[in-house]
Amino acid sequence: AGINGNGGGLTSGDPVYTNPTDRAKDYALAPNHVSHDFRSFGTFDLPIGPNKLLLANSSGVLARIVEGWQTSFIVNASTGQPASVVAANMLYGNGVADVVGPVDLSSGSVRWGDPGPSGSLVGGYFPAGKFAKTPDPQCLEVATSLRNFCSLQAITDTETGAIVLRNPRPGSRGTVGRQTISLPGQWSFDAAMSKSVRLSESKSIQIRLDATNILNHPGVGNPTLDINNTNAFGLINAKDDSKRD
Repeated sequence: AGINGNGGGLTSGDPVYTNPTDRAKDYALAPNHVSHDFRSFGTFDLPIGPNKLLLANSSGVLARIVEGWQTSFIVNASTGQPASVVAANMLYGNGVADVVGPVDLSSGSVRWGDPGPSGSLVGGYFPAGKFAKTPDPQCLEVATSLRNFCSLQAITDTETGAIVLRNPRPGSRGTVGRQTISLPGQWSFDAAMSKSVRLSESKSIQIRLDATNILNHPGVGNPTLDINNTNAFGLINAKDDSKRD
């Protein structure tokens, strides 16, 4: 229970419960949960040198140069970790949104090329133009002179114009649940090349070169899932720093 999972206290560093008197409803997927995690590695002797496919009849210095080459790889791929559609805290913490209209949040996929606020290209996690923002209906319930100070936002389906996600009412918890969206998955491809040099019948040395992220593939940042954030819902405004400069 609790987002940190290290006890039940209420001091700094302890879990935050949506409602400390109803902790059972905070059971959810662990923040580091992944549904699928694939790991693979392998090593290949290159078919070059004496008695191999290529240069099978080589000998002497030439044989020593072309023999003993190996290549290896490590491939890791995993689905994304779970996250919540964040909204204002209307109880003690862990505020999540209320679902008030038909909405599919399970079909997110990363795309790039949307125009960002400063003219740069950014990414998104939901179909382009699928969602828009509007003031939360709760803002209309405060005094007219105070409405400009209401920062609560709601999410609309641009096709119908209807509100589909909004902030929960004061004293209630959101109905979308916690840890219900899968963040973008990750993958990496590392490789190595090595050369063994035989010095004698019982001695050899190996020279090896390892390269991480050999395709120089950047990961992606997490999408904006806070409905009250000034960024567009689902915006991915950066790639991570796994790409080499």
